[in-house]
Amino acid sequence: MKKLILLAKRFRYLMLIAFLAILSHAYVLWRLIDPDDEKQKIFMTGANDGLEQMLPMQLYLYEKFKEGTLFFDMDFGLGGDFYTDLAYYYSTNVIYHINVIFVRIGEFLFGYDTGTVEFWALNGFFISIMKTFAIIFFTYKFLKIIGVRPVYAVLGGFIFAASPTYFRFTIFWSFFSDVFIWLPLTFLALELLIRKGRPALLVFAVALTLINNFYFAYFQLIISVVYLVIRLCARRDGELRAGRVLKLSIPSAIIGFGISTVAFFHAVRGFLNNDSREYMVEVPFIADLGPQDNIFYENYLVVILFLAVQALFTPVLYRNYYYKLFALLTIVFMIFTVSPYVDTFFNGFQQPQKRWHYMLVFFHGVLIAQYLSNLRQVPLKTYALSMIPVYILLGLSVWIADEMVVWLWLVPLVQFAGLAVVTADKERRTLTLALAALVIIFTGVVSASHTDEEIYHPGITDRNHLFYINSNHYRSELQQYNIDHIKKMKEPEQKIDYRVREQDNTPMYMRFSGTSMYSSIINGEIIDFYYNDLKVNFTHESISRYASFQSRNNLYSLFSTDYLMREEDAGLIPSRFRPVLSDGTYTIHENMLPLDFIRFSDRVYDPDDLTTPLQREHAMLEGVVTDAHPSNSVMAAPENVLDEVGVEAFNADFDGQALEVHDDGGGLRLDFSGVPDAPADKADVYIELHIELVDPVKRFTVDVDGYQNDRLFATSKYRTYADDLLYRAEIAETIPIQLSSGEYEVDIEGIYIEDYSRLEDASHRSDVSYEVTEHPNSYEITLDGKRPGLAVVPIMYRDGMTVTGNDSGDLGAFRANYLMTAFEVGPADTSIRISYTPPYYWITLIISALSLLGAFIYVNLFGVRKFLCRFMNRRKARNRK
Repeated sequence: MKKLILLAKRFRYLMLIAFLAILSHAYVLWRLIDPDDEKQKIFMTGANDGLEQMLPMQLYLYEKFKEGTLFFDMDFGLGGDFYTDLAYYYSTNVIYHINVIFVRIGEFLFGYDTGTVEFWALNGFFISIMKTFAIIFFTYKFLKIIGVRPVYAVLGGFIFAASPTYFRFTIFWSFFSDVFIWLPLTFLALELLIRKGRPALLVFAVALTLINNFYFAYFQLIISVVYLVIRLCARRDGELRAGRVLKLSIPSAIIGFGISTVAFFHAVRGFLNNDSREYMVEVPFIADLGPQDNIFYENYLVVILFLAVQALFTPVLYRNYYYKLFALLTIVFMIFTVSPYVDTFFNGFQQPQKRWHYMLVFFHGVLIAQYLSNLRQVPLKTYALSMIPVYILLGLSVWIADEMVVWLWLVPLVQFAGLAVVTADKERRTLTLALAALVIIFTGVVSASHTDEEIYHPGITDRNHLFYINSNHYRSELQQYNIDHIKKMKEPEQKIDYRVREQDNTPMYMRFSGTSMYSSIINGEIIDFYYNDLKVNFTHESISRYASFQSRNNLYSLFSTDYLMREEDAGLIPSRFRPVLSDGTYTIHENMLPLDFIRFSDRVYDPDDLTTPLQREHAMLEGVVTDAHPSNSVMAAPENVLDEVGVEAFNADFDGQALEVHDDGGGLRLDFSGVPDAPADKADVYIELHIELVDPVKRFTVDVDGYQNDRLFATSKYRTYADDLLYRAEIAETIPIQLSSGEYEVDIEGIYIEDYSRLEDASHRSDVSYEVTEHPNSYEITLDGKRPGLAVVPIMYRDGMTVTGNDSGDLGAFRANYLMTAFEVGPADTSIRISYTPPYYWITLIISALSLLGAFIYVNLFGVRKFLCRFMNRRKARNRK
């Protein structure tokens, strides 16, 4: 028993940190464990990005890693390098991979069903509590090293970890809040280096930060350099000289960077390959401030606790070096919150994003911890005067917001406890613990209130609950049953076009090869293909999404998308698809004009000679479009029937360029009665036009014969700036183009009629019998006979793609048909293997391994340097003998 008490005493702060990590989640756990009709088992992942990106990606990556697929998969949207493209999210994320180890152990020992979104939604609580423990622990260690007493050091970590900012980051974008771990860890590492010349922690802090997320590594680089410069310019007695610090910190950073190379390099490649459209909106220096911009009350992202205000108005404590430093940082970063320029700077000079506020939360938490730790040194008069600005700020906040938050009544209670500590004749442990307990309660109530008002509002809680993710709004048993049925009907290489409502990552969590994706990082060549080359017009404009092929049959066939599922009443089915199964709710449609997965051709078309999307479709059907081989064919341009089509305005005025739509639903009507030899049916019309809303600034809808295309307002951060659009409609005597009310700039650039005769010819022409087999990290095509020549497959080409024949060896893979992989099959090749490794992967892996070895030697981890010296001395001794 005595040993147990001693053990508990020894680890009391770790136990306290563990307790606080769980306590910080009290509100979100309550919403899960004790539901009523409104709560419905709310889980800790928000709707929108959380349900549409975070959970599907975690599930998808776990399944791929578990089966041994490391880099490339055809199931990744249209196909691609998920290791590189999802490095922004989880593919190289340290926290995710640690979590995966626990999940795999749990699956093995306890039979967890890890293949459901529900599992990953519940897993979010576990990983968040573990992260919170790490956040509090590293903040506690940092605060202790700068002189804060242990109880208040733990308290400072709790203020940081339980902040509204942490929960907003975690609930909507779980990987965002990982940076809450790396910030105190990096500051702790810098302090150990500056004070004691110990670089080990800095090496691994740099490596972990860069591996975990390259985007937030940029934030960390900025604040780490700022902190290091301040510390070197304002040295304290007994610390290393600036030159010595730099001699240690620069090699440490370089070695840490070297360790991270295998992840960081490819993550940056993914970001640079992303389609980055310039943000065309002027950014104001000062934002237009409203009630929700009040960082001291109910800001939507960050709430500065009133204790930080009192701390800033306590000049007597500014004699403390670190107090002055973090007071200054807190003031500067509070000022930063009013300028979108700062948001732009921290977002890599792109559109303004408020993702740096975690730094302000950390600075003010460190300041509060120091304030409470030194509260006994504050004179009564100073303490009383510091309360005045608090009540002024809170009074103005209540008046402006015209409402009182629930935590307001706790302010005088905490202040009274602080007053008791200040006025006590000597330090009393009871008062200290009472004040700490009240601050913990106050912090928790602020966080819970913010989560309830700003995060768990009806727009979120009507979706982020267990009933929703098991419904037909997300994934129902019927939907999954139908998808599994199609998978039995189709060949492995064929794709299925289906998504549940707006869930573009439906294929990730329903486990099928689809045609849609929602991700902040999408390979720019795919986006160019959609927006520029083929002008596929998505239902909802976004730079982060792509889905389907706009009911254009040529593209469905070219990309082996031979099955689609739609709700019974859904329209806009491609004209050459036919229904094959229906359950009364969903109908499965099959492509009547499929193409071979591997297609041979001796016709090569130069992409520069092709000017319209329909001409490009025809060229891909007839042969191979590429600039990697000399062209030997010319594709005739499709006939533009624009001059034969009548254009008239209805409920609108149109002068050929300027269109003013008076009411929603007005616009233009295209009359095809004057087009000679127009097909009577089974033909599509391709309409190319430029549409740009001039006034007012708002979202608007373009409806072409029932196909509704929602366009973003001109100043949106997510606007594509792709205003040259193509719409597909079934042939009819008249086709309406309806728009939202407003003034538009409109230019009808071309109108083409597609009868799919080329697709019919290509579909009936089969080059060779084949079989496709999918292996982890590769695809094998077995040919039933020899068929040499130029071949193309609808596997997304990426630099790093390798194609080998069983007789010829390397077949020289190259890009063709804008996105596809092409190669030249040898005369005796009957088996073709297609594999992919990210460019420079093995080089970066070697650099990381050597850097890790170098780190062990540099910091003498596990006595490596001593061991090497002994080893070398023994060898020298042997040589002498």
